[in-house]
Parts: sequence; structure tokens; C-alpha cells
Amino acid sequence: YVISQRISEPIKSIGKAAKSFALGDFSVRVDVTSRDEVGQLAVAFNNMAASRAKTDELRSAFVANVSHDLRTPMTVISGYVDGILDGTIPEEKRDYYLGIISGEVRRLSRLVNSLLEISRMQSGDRKLTMTNFNITEKARQVLLSFEQKIDEKHFEIDFNSPEDIFVNADTDAIHQVLYNLCDNAVKYNRQGGRVEVNLTNENGAPCLRVFNTGEPIAPEYAQRIFERFYRID
Repeated sequence: YVISQRISEPIKSIGKAAKSFALGDFSVRVDVTSRDEVGQLAVAFNNMAASRAKTDELRSAFVANVSHDLRTPMTVISGYVDGILDGTIPEEKRDYYLGIISGEVRRLSRLVNSLLEISRMQSGDRKLTMTNFNITEKARQVLLSFEQKIDEKHFEIDFNSPEDIFVNADTDAIHQVLYNLCDNAVKYNRQGGRVEVNLTNENGAPCLRVFNTGEPIAPEYAQRIFERFYRID
């Protein structure tokens, strides 16, 4: 009787926890009272629960942030379209606001493409195509793509690369990295500020640094910059 109780009680506990998981509660844990096979099963079950809870938390944060990113341009588009249709926006300014709408549509398209890219990477379908290319020229081209925004905000640009630096990497992936860094440097900068892009070859390894004169990231958020879609005001 004692032996059967020692075996059955932990299994009953695991069964109750499994029912809680089925209802969406991943906070339940199984008490580990032994180191035998049943105890190892309880440990494995708890580890699975912790992993599932973390995945659920990341998914919720992902949905919330993506919803925010999608809602903002859609609100802008809807507002300006309504303004054009009901006559709030005068005829002479329609081309200007149609340009804004066009920009927001392109931003939505980039966001959707990014989400599809993330999905492909997670499923293992995204394959890197490694080639040798000039990353100095790539960085220069990316920075030039922000010329209109740079002119509008009167930024001072400082591009430094003592030599052409070649790397072996996926061109499209590196382009996206460079674009994101430069986009942030331009977007989160003060009027008339400065943007610096520095490329150096340090001990045989290429090193890229992007700097601007905008408001710095608060120390309490600095450790979260690599969390996918994490945003602060």
C-alpha cells in the first residue's frame, strides 16, 4: 500500500497539472519528492511547464506589439482617407497627404514582410546565401536611401571608413541589419542632429558603429534591446 501510494500520488499530481495546462494555466508545478523514475518524470514535466509558460508569454507580447505596429499606420491611413473623402483636406493639399498614405502603406508592407521572414526563420525555411561583398559600399548605399529624411531634419552626416571592407555573409540579411540601425538613428534623433556611421577593420574582423544625438536608451531598458518587438514610449 505504501509503495503504491508513493507511485500513484505524484502521478495524480501530474494529471491534475496537465488538466490545468489544458485550461491555459501554466503556473502549476508538480512537487518533486523523489529521485526515482517518477521524480524524474515530475522534473521533466515542470521543465516543460516553465518552457511552455515562457513561450506563451513571448507569444502574447509578440501579438500585442505587432497589433500596435499594425494599428498605427492603419489609423493614419484611415484618418487621411476619410479627410480626403469628406472634404476636410482641401484639394490643394491632397497630393501631400496621399504621399503620406503611400508611405504608410509601404511601411505596412515592410512589417508584413518582416513577420513572414521571422516565420520562415523559425521554421528553418530561411536559408542564408553567403557571398563576398563590400560592406562599406553596402552601408553607404543604405545611408543614401535616407537622404530625403536627412534633408528634412537637417542632419549632419559623418560616414567614416578608412578602407573598403569585404565580408562573407548574406547580402540581404546584412542590408536589413544596416537599414534597421540607420532607420533608428534617423527616426530617434533631434532636429539638426548628427548621425555617424563608422566602419573599421579590427584585428581582421569588421566592426560597424552607428551613432546619433538623440535621447539615449534608459539604463533599465538597455538590457531588453534584443527582445523581439519590444518597445518603449
